[in-house]
This record gives sequence, C-alpha cells and structure tokens, in this order.
Amino acid sequence: MEQRERRATVALLMDKEGRICLARKKKAIHRDGEEISYSLGMWNGYGGKMQEGDRDILSTAIRELKEEAGIKAEEKNFEFVSRIYFFDSQSEELFMDVCFFLVKGWKGKPKETKEMGPPSFFKETEIPYHEMMPADKVIFQKALEDKKYFAKIIFSGKNNPPEFIELEDELV
Repeated sequence: MEQRERRATVALLMDKEGRICLARKKKAIHRDGEEISYSLGMWNGYGGKMQEGDRDILSTAIRELKEEAGIKAEEKNFEFVSRIYFFDSQSEELFMDVCFFLVKGWKGKPKETKEMGPPSFFKETEIPYHEMMPADKVIFQKALEDKKYFAKIIFSGKNNPPEFIELEDELV
C-alpha cells in the first residue's frame, strides 16, 4: 500500500462553548480494502483518507469536513493536535497514519450526510467513549488537553484495549 493511502485525518469540531461535535458513522472504516464492520454506528469525529488531488493532509481534512459534515473550514481554523500511527498486533505493520486536528471555526451548520449521521455536540465530560472506537478515549482525551503529541497505537481488535505509546517525535 502506498504511503498516501495510509494517511488519514480526523477533525474535532469545537464550538464556542467548548463542546465537541460527533456523529455516528453510516459507513464502516476500511482498512486495506476490508471493512471494519463494528465501526458502523460508532460516534466519531469527521475525517477520512487522503485522496488523489489532496495537496496535503490539511486539504484532506478540509475536503472531508465538507463531504461528511456539509461545512466549510479554512486552514487558519485548524490546530494540529496529534499524529497517531496505528499498527496491527498480528503483523506489526503500519496500517494507518492519522493526523488529528481541533477546528474552532467554520461556516455552515454541521448536518447529516451519506457518511455520517445527525451531529451532536457533547461537553467534554459527556463524550460517549463507550460507543466509540477502542482507541478513541485515549486519543480524544489527550487531544483535548491542549498539548500536541505523537503516538503509536498497537491495535488488536474491538474487544482488546489498544496499546498506547507516546513518542518523542514523528516516525516518518
């Protein structure tokens, strides 16, 4: 798999009250062409994989917000919070390289789309981690600490907690 196909982004929308906008996934996350079926219906931020024509990972995030939430955000509204490298515990191979951004300004109102359900805003203490992907609790909590970080996550399936290893710097 080419590096571009491994790159992805997640944008966490934060409103003026400090609430995070999440929506339930209507389409499953794909990994190496295979569907991660249990991702359907999970709460998530907005994002997706880098595509041909995306200038960089930030342009991917802007495109994904338009496609998945129906809103327009500008580069100046994005704050980089983390870069997470996801590894498979079986093969020990990198399968996803995801940049997380906090977005505090946008035009339009987030809406339901073909990929994401109706949006809901959650106070930080009310984020439904029990209805999210296994690694999201650690990733989102650290992202909301207002500290930039890099991490490696060794993923071993839905029912097993992922191993989280904070890194000094980027792997690439």
